[in-house]
Amino acid sequence: MKPSLFRPFLLAACVIAGLLLLGLLPEWGVGGWQSKPARLLSDLAPADSADTASAAAVVPVSADSCKPGVTCISDFAPDTIYNMEWFYAALDEAATRPVRIAFVGDSFIEADILTDALRDLLQARYGGSGPGFVTIDHVAVAGRQTITQRRSGFEMHSAVDRQHSVSLPGLSGYYFVHQGGGRVELQGNAEYSPRLARADVSQFLVLNHAAPLTLTATPAGGAPQSFTLGASPALQSATLTAPMAGITWTLTGGAGAVAYGLTLDAKTGIALDNLSLRGSTGLTIPAIPADHLRRLDDVRHYDLVVLQYGLNVMARGKRDYSAYATQVARMVTHLRAAMPRTAFLVVGVGDRGGKLSTGEVGTLPEVVPLLEAQADGAAQAGAAFWNTYAAMGGSGAMVQFANAKPPLAARDYTHISEEGGKRIARLLYDALVWGHELHRLKNNASQPQ
Repeated sequence: MKPSLFRPFLLAACVIAGLLLLGLLPEWGVGGWQSKPARLLSDLAPADSADTASAAAVVPVSADSCKPGVTCISDFAPDTIYNMEWFYAALDEAATRPVRIAFVGDSFIEADILTDALRDLLQARYGGSGPGFVTIDHVAVAGRQTITQRRSGFEMHSAVDRQHSVSLPGLSGYYFVHQGGGRVELQGNAEYSPRLARADVSQFLVLNHAAPLTLTATPAGGAPQSFTLGASPALQSATLTAPMAGITWTLTGGAGAVAYGLTLDAKTGIALDNLSLRGSTGLTIPAIPADHLRRLDDVRHYDLVVLQYGLNVMARGKRDYSAYATQVARMVTHLRAAMPRTAFLVVGVGDRGGKLSTGEVGTLPEVVPLLEAQADGAAQAGAAFWNTYAAMGGSGAMVQFANAKPPLAARDYTHISEEGGKRIARLLYDALVWGHELHRLKNNASQPQ
């Protein structure tokens, strides 16, 4: 071999020998700098048995971790309070009993927006059918896509009316005084989801102070069945169990009775009730009589109560919402006293846009202080909290929602559209399912199918 051709091989051999010798040196450092060992042949050498085992094993998910891409629920319950675990444990039983969710809020969820998609997602995963509890009437009933509803013979009142009776509004904020000859028709909309038009149970909730009241339930295509309720100071219910796609309830006698609403549910799986009240701050909840709430827990127990408020609390120029944090805690504490086996989840206010001092349209500066107060209130009461604002995308999200095609929000930069509701429902659904999966991990249970 010619010397000119031998030199590159000699140089390469010297470099390799040097690197091998460097691999034998111990690690060392100077100041804050630390050397790393050179392992030229590490990829060719057999791995240690411990390293091989750890690489091949499935790394367990931490019971306190948050799945990437999920805005997780923060549960502030101390060891002495069992909060979201009540709900997650109930989901484990969804195949054998109804698991009920009350989604209580303001116009952000009006006309079943957001809750319609959340209901459908949860029912698809955990079973269940029907639209759940529906008030006798609603200011936005015409815009609700999930049901068809008609009523006559009732006078509507709510907790935001100037002349309402403080002790009568239920958890929905509505109540309806029977004028005589009352009639309510309710049917789920199969075009929105086939699950809405399938039910096995219908319940009518009423407060009957005086004369006997006869309620007749007629399922669509079925035989009528009558129930007679005597006078009582407590909330009462009549229940029809039969396969049905819709139901008609008629009331005879009992003029002056206070009706709340009716249900279309399955015997098992998820029932999600939309209890929205336009203009509400949630501050009327502590005025609901404890006896009424305890009786509600008896006749229609909720495994989870979601409190979604904030739009009507926010005021331009106001940055201190510490008093509202106290009120949020009071809401939860009042409800929990009557519903001790219920989980409570405070859903923070979503992004809200408006004209800023710069002249641009963007997130109002009041959003984050209010959001922090809601989280603080949830923490004070040992409830859970979900950050809607962060899930939507944070600052500027509502403007992006409104400018999307199709629009995800209205041009008031406050209210979401049906499509926007579906987007947020999916995000909340992911958070609830991930929380349930972590619950099952903690309790060594297999994941749901």
